[in-house]
Amino acid sequence: MATLEQLFQVQEEKTEDKVDWLNDRIQPFVLFQMPDGGWIEFPLGIFIPSTPTKKDSFGQIVREVEAYDGLVVLDQDKFTSRTAYTAGTAYESVVNDILRSAGITKIKITFPVGKTLATTKEFEIGTSKLQAVNDLLTEINFVPLWVDVNGYYVSYPYETPDNKRVDYMYTDRELSIIFEGAEEELDLFEVPNSWVVTVSNPEAEPIVSAKVNDSPDSPTSTVSRGRTIVDAREVDDMADQASLDAYVERIAFEASQVYGSIKFRTPLMPFHENYDVLGLQYAPLGIDGKYAEMNWNMKLEAGGQMEHVVRKVVSI
Repeated sequence: MATLEQLFQVQEEKTEDKVDWLNDRIQPFVLFQMPDGGWIEFPLGIFIPSTPTKKDSFGQIVREVEAYDGLVVLDQDKFTSRTAYTAGTAYESVVNDILRSAGITKIKITFPVGKTLATTKEFEIGTSKLQAVNDLLTEINFVPLWVDVNGYYVSYPYETPDNKRVDYMYTDRELSIIFEGAEEELDLFEVPNSWVVTVSNPEAEPIVSAKVNDSPDSPTSTVSRGRTIVDAREVDDMADQASLDAYVERIAFEASQVYGSIKFRTPLMPFHENYDVLGLQYAPLGIDGKYAEMNWNMKLEAGGQMEHVVRKVVSI
């Protein structure tokens, strides 16, 4: 499930439960004290608690709480009747209708003008509204829906990391904040270098898009490997040929990044968001390049550390 999950420890009064675990939300913050004695705070998101475990610990009541970001609302809310949107309806109208049907009003999505359903779109009973929204966003080559630190549901046109600016720079040079012990993992065996996607819908003519990675600078290309590894797939719908071509470019680019990942640790850096692009320099492993941040985790305590997992940005 494409939700952000956190584990919190919450201390409470021993004689009274002050949290409504069914309806309340958790919003953690990281606070930094400035040289002038003031404080600056960074929100980390708004989470829905689940299955809190209550226990006594040295005279205090402590709960360990799993919590999920707002995507869980869409994942758990499903269509209870067959729902259809007719061809020609704007993607903006369909996505917003589904989001609002789940009670979501904090929406931050700017849709392209003129993108409409090519065929009638029908959702079966039991289809999660998260799946429906992400399917629609894929058809116009937007990133999957995510929830920002202030609880807004966000998506925007996909852009390959090699075309994006570097958001943050991490280096092991003077005044470095990278802790020792970075790890690099390589896995080249099954990385494809050829992609073909067909849109097959009985209500429309099939359309096809293909791409081959034949770049001599890419370690997984047909040129470098001397053989072709094909990723062939079929999708139900796309807005148009241009959206399909962009989708194929996207899956080709993303597949070509997965052959290597790097883990490294820093102090808490609470300002990261989805799809950040980093500059990373780490001399002991010979690392110096542009990387896309895939995920991170942190301990919410004074002096806590943050672990980053990044993948190298490779142009194809």
